[in-house]
Amino acid sequence: MWNSAFLKVLGLIGLLLVALAAQAAGNSPALDSIRKNGVLRVGVKTDFSPFNSLNAQGEVVGFESDIAALIAQRLGVALKKVSITTENRFQKLELGDVDVLIATVGDTPARRKIATAIEPGYNETSVNVLFKPGDAVDAWSKIRHETICAVQGSYFNKPMSERYLLELQNYKTVRDAQLALHDGQCSGFLYATAALANTSKLPQWQDYTMPLPNALITPMAIFISRNERGSELDLALGNIVAELHRTGWLLEANNKWGIASTSWLTAQKALWSERDTGGLYKCVRNNSGNWIAACRSAENVSSTEAAGVQAVGLWIKEQLGVDLNFVYDPYDRSQFLQGIGYTMLLITAGVAVSLALGLATAVTVDGHSGWSTRAIHAIMAYGRLTPPLLMMYLIFFGFGGWTMHQFGIKLPAFAVAAFCSGYYTAGMVMRAFLEAAAHVRTTEAGYRLRLRRLAPTAQYASWPVKQALINLTKQTMIASAIAIPELLSASSLLIAEKGNIFVTMTVLLITFYLITSLWTRLFNYVEKTWLHTGKAERP
Repeated sequence: MWNSAFLKVLGLIGLLLVALAAQAAGNSPALDSIRKNGVLRVGVKTDFSPFNSLNAQGEVVGFESDIAALIAQRLGVALKKVSITTENRFQKLELGDVDVLIATVGDTPARRKIATAIEPGYNETSVNVLFKPGDAVDAWSKIRHETICAVQGSYFNKPMSERYLLELQNYKTVRDAQLALHDGQCSGFLYATAALANTSKLPQWQDYTMPLPNALITPMAIFISRNERGSELDLALGNIVAELHRTGWLLEANNKWGIASTSWLTAQKALWSERDTGGLYKCVRNNSGNWIAACRSAENVSSTEAAGVQAVGLWIKEQLGVDLNFVYDPYDRSQFLQGIGYTMLLITAGVAVSLALGLATAVTVDGHSGWSTRAIHAIMAYGRLTPPLLMMYLIFFGFGGWTMHQFGIKLPAFAVAAFCSGYYTAGMVMRAFLEAAAHVRTTEAGYRLRLRRLAPTAQYASWPVKQALINLTKQTMIASAIAIPELLSASSLLIAEKGNIFVTMTVLLITFYLITSLWTRLFNYVEKTWLHTGKAERP
């Protein structure tokens, strides 16, 4: 009996604890404290203009200060800005010195482990390098092993140094890093693009440039304590930011402070403003309090919240640790599929150029002699012996640079790549048909290649032509050298953004093999069909 009573007491205590936990799940000690004190303490940086900086009166002003003021107003409390640095901002939040961080904090998985990120983000951040005069380059690969200044605690330091092999020289503040750059301690300053763009506008920095493409494009989020995840404060701040996207307030504030990048905010405004047929917003919270998966960054969504191919990709990541970002991330998936599409189109165009040019020249020169015939042979031999990559550089950058300078005509990269691949293979196609025609003449005197009578040479020319076209499918990847967004280019971009080298390169290899196998099967089918027709038509 005693045991029975004891178990009942334990059961009641358990139910009480569950009830209290359920009740506390939506409570927010931080919000209760804010309302009790009538003050919202926001951690802000003062060295990141135009997001936040000190004006002539010593006041903290900027894009993020405007957000902080609006949030305090919505909560019905006063605003207190607390100066923080890149190094100590999360320490201040953890110690309770601030209630909220609005301090150019990129929303990354690592930071979500130590604090709560408010969704949606309020702007984007990316990374670039401000170069000294004379040291600027236009490709990240050109600054490998270069000494680059950086600021301690920046989330992008580690991935950027690993992906681009940078030798980072870290300083405690932005000002220190700027001074080091100015004094020649490094060739460039690695930092957030918006801040660098603002710096370059100042008179003393007007000769400094940043021609590199932006890297590590990441949403910036408001952060609160990790214990506040799913709390009333979390939901309230998320609802406020969502409304600021819908009304266009964030986009207007962005323009007000002269922040150059607007594409991300424009896309977010469209996303959060979208309504269904009933006039209700599509981006709403689900039963767990999270925004629906379609309105969140794929990196922050679990497989249970997603559907279709996205759920499959996330499940593989969660259960097997294999990060197939181009499966679960819609943007990365579109890039990868676009790369496959461009590769297939480029192969198709290259095959068409190869066959058309090879057959046309073979028919033209077969059975003829003279200077024009020798000239055609020389031209086709040049194409056969010149590597396609070298040819692309000569035409696109050499001849294309001249046409752009002289006439303002820019050569289309896709057409150049297709022509160079086709031209290289066309010489082999021409040679194969000429040799086949010569062989046919050993039994059929007077035979000449004509477009209407190619079948007699089919069985003799098919194998070398097929091999030449298969090699063409393999060499298509080099088109990325002139900025064609084919498969290799798309994979390189995904690696640069995600750093997922092994998985991405493995999938690239498999996809490349499948594409080559598909084209090989197609060539084999055409060869068999053509040979069958050719044998049937032969006398």
